[in-house]
Amino acid sequence: MFDFTGKVAAVTGASGIGIGIETAKHFFAAGARIGICSRSQERIFQAAREIGGEDQSRIFAMPADTSVVKDTEAFIGGVIRRFDHIDILINNAGVQFPGPSVEFTEEHWDSTVDTNLKGYFFAARYAAKEMAARGKGGCIINIGSVNAVTVVAGQAVYAAAKAGISQMTKSLAREWGRDGIRVNCVAPGSIPTLINKDIYRDPAVERAMCEKIPMGRRGTTKEIADAVLYLASDYASYITGQTLFVDGGLTLVHG
Repeated sequence: MFDFTGKVAAVTGASGIGIGIETAKHFFAAGARIGICSRSQERIFQAAREIGGEDQSRIFAMPADTSVVKDTEAFIGGVIRRFDHIDILINNAGVQFPGPSVEFTEEHWDSTVDTNLKGYFFAARYAAKEMAARGKGGCIINIGSVNAVTVVAGQAVYAAAKAGISQMTKSLAREWGRDGIRVNCVAPGSIPTLINKDIYRDPAVERAMCEKIPMGRRGTTKEIADAVLYLASDYASYITGQTLFVDGGLTLVHG
């Protein structure tokens, strides 16, 4: 359905088990050249092998901590040096520290906000500068969360950062629209990934979530990646500044 042959897509947080690596696989399968990063050198190079197999000519992988601005700049710059330009940026890297807010530390705050919000802004900034200078536009997609609009005890800072992503998406879309740069957000519901693995270790927690979701099940990383590719494609050429909730109806439930 999607053809990204000749396009260059960069995906942050694209190792391990999660939305990032699944999205990178989707873009690669659709013909794109792919840049991926994560904090772990071992995991990101393993991800490159998993995505491309013997064909590593369309993959650029490097370790980078996107909570650190110089690492973010180095990654975006590395993608551009390897493939000459960048057409699509997927801001996906994320961390969370669920638990009582009275036990939340300054270190937790810095890690949550710097990774989930600051890192997104500076990656978008660097990518947009290149896109605008090249004069052919581009697409930036931020991975948000249903937590931006729902209320979950023990996730105050994570929720604030994700809400910030949705609002930042709107602002950047308005600011960069005349440069041909579309900025959107995909907000997943409950998706099994490495970031929430510990939360759902108890089968009872998983059952309770499935009972809460109108569609009766948790989503998959593939379903999120499909939404990302749609927003990055020409099928969504007149869509910008939007947050697309891919949540099985979870945002329809209160409490």
